[in-house]
Amino acid sequence: MFSRSPLAVLILTPLLSVSFLTAQAQSQPQNQPAGNQTFTIQANSRVVLTDVTVIDREGNPVHGLPASAFRIFDNNQPQATATFEEHAGIPAPTLMPTGVPTGVYSNDYLLHLPPVLNVILVDIANLQITDQMYLYYELTTFFKKQPDGQPLAIYLRAGNGCFLVQNFTSDRALLLAALHKAIPRFLPTGREYLSDIDTLHQIAVYLSQLPGRKNILWFSGGSTLYLRENADVYEDPAAWRGLYDELEQERIAVYPIDARGLTTRSGPNMWAQHAMMNEAAKATGGQAFYDNNGLIEMTSHILSSDGSFYTLTYSPPDLHFDNKWHKVRVTLNEEGYELSYRRGYFADGSRGGAEQPEKTRARTRLLPNGEKVELPELSSMPIIFQARVMPASDPVWVPDPKLAGTIPASPKKGSVPYSIRYSLPADVLTQQTIDGKPEVIFGVGVIALNRDGRAIETHASRVTMRLNNDEVRANPGVQLTFDQRLNLKKDDEYLYLAVWDMTNGRLGTLQVPLKASVAGHGN
Repeated sequence: MFSRSPLAVLILTPLLSVSFLTAQAQSQPQNQPAGNQTFTIQANSRVVLTDVTVIDREGNPVHGLPASAFRIFDNNQPQATATFEEHAGIPAPTLMPTGVPTGVYSNDYLLHLPPVLNVILVDIANLQITDQMYLYYELTTFFKKQPDGQPLAIYLRAGNGCFLVQNFTSDRALLLAALHKAIPRFLPTGREYLSDIDTLHQIAVYLSQLPGRKNILWFSGGSTLYLRENADVYEDPAAWRGLYDELEQERIAVYPIDARGLTTRSGPNMWAQHAMMNEAAKATGGQAFYDNNGLIEMTSHILSSDGSFYTLTYSPPDLHFDNKWHKVRVTLNEEGYELSYRRGYFADGSRGGAEQPEKTRARTRLLPNGEKVELPELSSMPIIFQARVMPASDPVWVPDPKLAGTIPASPKKGSVPYSIRYSLPADVLTQQTIDGKPEVIFGVGVIALNRDGRAIETHASRVTMRLNNDEVRANPGVQLTFDQRLNLKKDDEYLYLAVWDMTNGRLGTLQVPLKASVAGHGN
């Protein structure tokens, strides 16, 4: 049995974070990748986690240093190291689709993430067309030369919004297609009022569902702040420190890269932009690159060495949660090495960069029919699902009358009818018994985005499915499959899909690149 009802959808721009009625969740992978150690957080204390990169004079990572070689200071007070771990560049798993039919997408990459994730952020807010073309050429050459293997994701900042163009994949063909779709394009209007803090905050929100260390390779034309004559008036050190604290909690390191390369442009504004790049890199444990045409070499260097670092944790004694900024300093008892690490945090009572223990707490929930169920804390574990997205007129698409159900859509003039076929295991949803039969209730939502990442339209429904008792007993993970019909406009280029459990708030999301055409054929 299948039923559906519409749901209200709230879009929070420019973050594009989605709150669907009765379900708000933040997802994190169910299985921690190897090398991501979990740390127990004690009451009335703050665990400070610091990833430290050590390089020699030639710029190569330094391996084999013992814990005794490091000294940590919190507001100039020496600290005792609680845990110590070296990450020696563990090879990343290959995330490539194998035998996947056309138009099929999945978020199952969340189950196979490497210890370190790398994100390419293409920021055109202050990058002229000529500079975009140079970046286009350099990254195209890089993707063509690099063998498949290391997963990357590409985000684009084209205006107020910062949005995903290509999710994590090791398929260089997909990365090339995403890059060529992203740039070149005209500069956004009102760019002098765009905020770099907002951009990095959006990235932190997007990456908060992922464990471990994350590196952002931020290709830009420098801060837009200095397009204003009175830039100093609008600088906000407190806001930057708050952002750095957020990035520290999510273990995000920023690598600002000036995509303008070696240039004759100089003066106070250029110096100030490079100073901001250095500050963002030093505060987060990354490294800034500018006045250099070797964008390929810089990218290769970061990706080949960023998996080699040390993770140290400590708990400051007698810490007062007074919301004040604490400076972190790490030194070595050996000379000749350069260290990169996060430079501080706010003592605001937050959990810090230490990841929560894997143990879950069970809780009891009373269902509408009076039945009590024990629910683990699943809201942090993503729903893994698959979606096949195709024009309804495509000959490859074959409606299946045996499916559990279909969410219809009324035809609209000038739009393109599309069908989405979802598939997800039954055991990821909370089951309750109604009239002696198991039943699941979940929500399905779609947001259509244009090429600038702006939300154009939304579709959301509440789905109720009755399950076959014998089938569920024999196979608890039996696949639930259903179709959703929707009408897209020719300007729609991305779909943001979400499936969530209406009982416990568990959520799964997926972004699909798309080019709707009036003729009814997508790319």
